[in-house]
Amino acid sequence: MKADFFIDRPVFSAVISIVIVIVGFIGLTMLPIDQYPQITPPTVKVSASYPGASALTVSQAVATPIEQELNGTPGMLYMESSSTNTGSFSATVTFDISVNPDLAAVEIQNRVKQAEARLPAEVVQNGISVEKQASNQLMTVCLLSSDDKFDEIYLSNFATLNVVDILRRIPGVGGVSNVGSRYYAMQIWVQPDKLASFGVTVQDLQSALKDQNRESAAGVLGQQPIEGVDISIPISTQGRLSSVEEFENIVVRANPNGSIIRLKDVARVSLEAQSYNTESGLNGGNAAVMNIRLLPGANAMEVSKLVRESMKEISASFPEGISYLIPFDITTYISESIHEVYKALFEALFLVILIVFLSLQSWRATLIPIIAVPISLIGTFGVMLIFGFSLNMLTLLGLILAIGIVVDDAIVVVENVTRIMEEKKIGAYEATKEAMHGISGALITTSLVLCAVFVPVSFLSGITGMLYRQFTVTIVASVLISTVVALTLSPAMCARLLKPDNGRKKNIVFRYINIFLARGNRTYEKMIKKSLTVPKRVFAGLGIIVIGIWLLNYAVPGSFLPEEDQGYFTVELELPEGATLQRTREVTDRAIAYLKEAGMEVSLIDVEYVQSVAGSSSRVGTSQSRSELTVILKPWKERKKGKLDKIMDEVRSELSRYPEAKVVLRTPPVIPGLGTSGGFEMVLEARGEATLDNLRQASDTLIYYAGRDRRLNEVSSSLQPEIPQLYFDVDRDQVKLSGVPLADVFSTMKTFTGSVYVNDFNMFNRIYRVYIQAEGTYRAHKDDINMFYVRGTGGVMIPLTALGTAYYTTGPGVIKRFNMFNSATITGEAAQGQSSGQAMEVIEEIAREKLPENIGIDWSGLSYQEKKAGGQTGYILGLVFVFVFLFLAAQYESWSIPIAIMLSLPVAVLGAYLGVWICGLENNAYFQIGLVMLMGLVAKNAILIVEFAQAEVKRGVNVTTAAIHAARLRFRPILMTSLAFILGMVPLVLASGPGSSSRQDIGTGVFFGMIVAIIVGIVLVPFFFVMIHKFTDRLKKKRA
Repeated sequence: MKADFFIDRPVFSAVISIVIVIVGFIGLTMLPIDQYPQITPPTVKVSASYPGASALTVSQAVATPIEQELNGTPGMLYMESSSTNTGSFSATVTFDISVNPDLAAVEIQNRVKQAEARLPAEVVQNGISVEKQASNQLMTVCLLSSDDKFDEIYLSNFATLNVVDILRRIPGVGGVSNVGSRYYAMQIWVQPDKLASFGVTVQDLQSALKDQNRESAAGVLGQQPIEGVDISIPISTQGRLSSVEEFENIVVRANPNGSIIRLKDVARVSLEAQSYNTESGLNGGNAAVMNIRLLPGANAMEVSKLVRESMKEISASFPEGISYLIPFDITTYISESIHEVYKALFEALFLVILIVFLSLQSWRATLIPIIAVPISLIGTFGVMLIFGFSLNMLTLLGLILAIGIVVDDAIVVVENVTRIMEEKKIGAYEATKEAMHGISGALITTSLVLCAVFVPVSFLSGITGMLYRQFTVTIVASVLISTVVALTLSPAMCARLLKPDNGRKKNIVFRYINIFLARGNRTYEKMIKKSLTVPKRVFAGLGIIVIGIWLLNYAVPGSFLPEEDQGYFTVELELPEGATLQRTREVTDRAIAYLKEAGMEVSLIDVEYVQSVAGSSSRVGTSQSRSELTVILKPWKERKKGKLDKIMDEVRSELSRYPEAKVVLRTPPVIPGLGTSGGFEMVLEARGEATLDNLRQASDTLIYYAGRDRRLNEVSSSLQPEIPQLYFDVDRDQVKLSGVPLADVFSTMKTFTGSVYVNDFNMFNRIYRVYIQAEGTYRAHKDDINMFYVRGTGGVMIPLTALGTAYYTTGPGVIKRFNMFNSATITGEAAQGQSSGQAMEVIEEIAREKLPENIGIDWSGLSYQEKKAGGQTGYILGLVFVFVFLFLAAQYESWSIPIAIMLSLPVAVLGAYLGVWICGLENNAYFQIGLVMLMGLVAKNAILIVEFAQAEVKRGVNVTTAAIHAARLRFRPILMTSLAFILGMVPLVLASGPGSSSRQDIGTGVFFGMIVAIIVGIVLVPFFFVMIHKFTDRLKKKRA
């Protein structure tokens, strides 16, 4: 197709652009909005319970058989599990990002089924749940009450019955969990002394409950085959019981003398909470806390809106005294971050247009880029929809970067047309035709080179590849659309909008700009000529640049992604092991009072809500001695202290004064769902013959040395120290001599002290559980075991203390395993001025030096991904260099000419590294994608010079003259486009507010790299072009 095809068909050109815009707007309205794309690895969680069992028992009886089956599941990255003293077991299997989460869940379910035959019967009876994790927490909804009659149990069950199910049905909701749930249960509070006086055992109680609280079919009167009956009548009877009175009247034993022992004679029956292991609250008051998770791929903003609408509708039927509150909503951060990116986008667009106007010095000429740039950007939304992307931080940052490229194409066209009009004194139509004949090839080449820069990066595996794909597809789409617009609409507009200058005098601003550009061009020409006279120095300088890049690559701290102020942080209170929930609650209440009340008077006026869960923490799981507070801050614009770091430092200094608790503050994970907090997560594994004691010693050693290293902060271990335990040493000989089944000894102890799930009952159209446990006063002390009896030979009631001895000892409170090894998770953060990558290197170095060989080291969460992605900068840059070189070699049908372009790239890379090093930023995924972008842009500028110079050489012009002439000719458009791009990056470099770290990381490197490229880099392009040509000419002469 001829270059003037679209010049003669303006309507056809306009239609192409209109279609692009329409498709783009369709994409914009349909694209989901989210913080990040779906880059969280699929995880499947397995949960089971063994009430009354110790952590060691759960680990051996439940964790081991399940993990043996789960190990080696296809696509598995790693597996973590936790066994606690509350009898709970949970295992989380993390899969590769490429694995289908639904298929992974099915595979795990099948493997758990295979393990059931080796599990205790009670564990199977309690149920083993397998669920894929919806990792992104969307928001928290709390039910509150100003009326004392609505206690925590009522609120929790009211939420379960009236709110949770409705919220689960909302499209896009991945899960709703009732935190610290007080789910109803029928609790049978047994009095062991009364039980023994009647000669009744707990086994008798369980048998009576199972016998008299059951669903049974009673049959049908008139069931076929039958004759002479006109109607069939189903027979009904009471099966399951449903009220406290009905359970109280259960017959435990009917004596020969006609007397009856009922359940109420030996126990107190009440409708209470199923579990009292945890307590949730908001701002120190009772609250039913519901965490809502987002379904992968759902539109976070839309789902949040639907949840709010549903809650407004549901709350209309709430009883008086109950209200709801939404203290946390991640879409607040997302919308603020996206808003800031949009603001940066428009600021960049304005600054770019300003530079274009000052450079082209004509509103008619400026109008063309003003129309062309938005078309390219809007059209990109359509491509994003086709690829299944979302509007997130990465794609929008990609669009900001793309502004500098897409304006480039429009400027190149307009500048060429205006230059030809001025030089040859011809009309816009003829000038446009001539210009397009000259630059159409260069436009296509530069665009394809940019694609060649980005495409190989897209094929990286794992999360790194997913992150880069968001940028690369966005930028490549905008570049290709921009090329189409530059070849169709831009020339059509040039031919009709532009007019000859006719020697009119320009205003003073434009005159000064032209004087500056003319001087710059002359200086540029002198620099090129000077460089050609000292080639050895230039090559030496290139060597120094390469060494500088290598040194700065080590000097600039590395990380995976920057940590952001997401509007909240967590505080974990760690009391001594064995502390009761009551003690934990007292410390928690004091911390909340400081955060909410004292803080109001002193300085922490930035805290809006404090959400608490006593008896649990994200690092350890359920533990009475742990408490976790989620401190939710006021919106960014309303804060007085501003930065999250300052607020956290103040909270840390206050709470660290608490003598009874260790305090650990954490920022949320950088990527929601990857890990439990910000910072690093290292796992110590007891390999070989290493025991739990060896692991504990290793953990303590590492914490000690890490605490002394100033490069690390908040280093702590998930491994709990030995906690007080009561050991009951069973005399098995005496048990057999007494005629007592050994199982009865264990089940009696377990039932009285740990509670046993017997069966179910129906209420509110739901199924609830029945539990047996001793009254609190009978299970508080060691001597209470004297009142626990079993039945021996001849019906004799024998106290448990006659069948064994009890004494105090210590044992693990929680046993964590990682890939089937007993493990301890070490978490921590980098100190101020250090990166997560440096912190990981430091803690790993300490571990290698100070820990024995039988203690292995591994990583989980975001640290696993960061370790996996580590050292990819060189690999990425190498890929980019190779692909650009190959593409240019194919374009110019030469192996030597592309070298002139390639050798001009390192100086820009050095500028980028210097920029982030001076500004104290990190080498992370954002910086790396900016680096790839920078190389593409610098290569594009170099191509414009080389393309013109090569054309001159082919016409017989001397190579030096051709290079200098091409450089002088391309100086103005290169400077214009580069300045436009640099100014477009200013909003990113000076970013503040939510999401600012990401914007700074991606903008700073490109900003400084481009400045160095237009000062030094454009001098090197003609220099290397001449040097390469002379070198190849000498080779040809030698061969001749």
